[in-house]
Amino acid sequence: MTVRVIIEAVGRTGLSAERVREVAGAHPAVLAHLQSADAATLVVGAAAALGHDPDERAQFRANVFDPLSNRGVELRGTLDRPEEAQVLPSAYRPNPRAEELQAAAAVLRADERFPAGDDVLIYQPMPPLADLENPDGTTTRRPTLGVYSPSGEAKHRIVAVDIAAGSVDWSPAGVSVLMHPGDCESHLPAPVEQLRDRGGPDQVQLRVVDGDTELWNMIVVRPRASAPQNPGDGSGVELRNVRYRGRIVLRQAHVPILNVQYEEDGETYRDWQYEETRFSATGSDPVGWGWRICTQPPRTILERPDNDAGNFQGVAFHYADGELRIVSELAAGWYRYASEWRLTDGGTIKPRFGFAGVRNPRTCMRHRHHVYWRLDFDVEGSANDVIEQFNDTGSTVPEAVPIVQEVARKRRAPARFWQVTDKTSGRGYQIHPGEHDNTTDPYGVADLWFLRHHPAELYDGNPGTNNQAMLNRFVNGESVSATNVVVWYAGHFRHDQNEPDQHQGHVVGPDLIPVS
Repeated sequence: MTVRVIIEAVGRTGLSAERVREVAGAHPAVLAHLQSADAATLVVGAAAALGHDPDERAQFRANVFDPLSNRGVELRGTLDRPEEAQVLPSAYRPNPRAEELQAAAAVLRADERFPAGDDVLIYQPMPPLADLENPDGTTTRRPTLGVYSPSGEAKHRIVAVDIAAGSVDWSPAGVSVLMHPGDCESHLPAPVEQLRDRGGPDQVQLRVVDGDTELWNMIVVRPRASAPQNPGDGSGVELRNVRYRGRIVLRQAHVPILNVQYEEDGETYRDWQYEETRFSATGSDPVGWGWRICTQPPRTILERPDNDAGNFQGVAFHYADGELRIVSELAAGWYRYASEWRLTDGGTIKPRFGFAGVRNPRTCMRHRHHVYWRLDFDVEGSANDVIEQFNDTGSTVPEAVPIVQEVARKRRAPARFWQVTDKTSGRGYQIHPGEHDNTTDPYGVADLWFLRHHPAELYDGNPGTNNQAMLNRFVNGESVSATNVVVWYAGHFRHDQNEPDQHQGHVVGPDLIPVS
């Protein structure tokens, strides 16, 4: 019997970006705090409904940002009465999106110090912003841009651009301006002038059907719309309401936190996961651009030896040999990430995350990537899950130890794997660490967190100056026995350009194996 992969576009519960802008523009407290008189200049995003099975009365949170005053607020309200939302000052600063980067690039090219040559390329670097603190305590928003000049004395240089003033700072404080003269990686980065979004649905309903049997049914959200955003940095390919053979197993599964830590100079970055970039995928687009059912395996930068390009941007599906792959490629500065889920006919779920980069001296430096999956288990429903840790006792049967209170754990002996099951039916999933997932260092904090579900705990808040994952703030002693359980799972990958095999271990992720 032939397995069919079926997708159809579906709407989502929440406020559109247009509605958020309308509410903000009519709210006196918003404009007063932002010191803005023009709602059209505000940076807003869609506000997804919070909680399980949200309806028209569900809560929402939305950040509204004014790039001119460099100030933001957060709206907290309900979908049925957004005009009554509470307005709170917010320290969250969104990263520049394509339109702002292209405006900054126009200012940069007009600068008299911009290098000559047709081979000069402008790309988005790290960090994404280099704001200027003014004497009066205010700050000026300044997106950063990387200048790649192959024939120049320094091939790479990072500048900061004040778009409103039309000026360029060629030596922004706190940024590695003139970088190491060498280059790593073979792929040239895509210039910011080429960044574009060709539209298409934000999410689809996915069904995997074998004859008359429905194996999988879920919502798949593309990276550009993935939660959390505003505040938050997206989460790659996001899965919602995941059902296997008609039974709910996961309410939400995604990667809200992704960090990079450099060993040599101690620099750290919080990477974003909403920016879709191009990869190779051959097939058909049954619901429009951004969603492709492939006739052959898609190839991200991990499989492509040529360049930072491709014929597709969005989410690709490919089924073969009893397994469906759901794949997208992400960009964050000079990094490229493969966001992937693998679903087997037997019910196993394999979250996967791959690491690569485009040409830049920073990737030559030894660094560590820390990726944090958030797995909202709803086995047989949302209120009766239990957690066990299986320890290696030397016997053929590992010892099951219940976890009854919120806790953070590391992957170290005697722990072998963990299990989340429904207390009544015994059905659930084991969490088996991947071969290359490694054990955390002090910066990575931990390897797993077992938490009680709270709708607003999608994002660890302002991570501070070192961008460290602040998930321990959610560990406050609550019970996780016979309740609604969320598991955060971290993978840690050390990238050393001097390793003999550059791609050894460049993909991390656990296996979620069904129980009963």
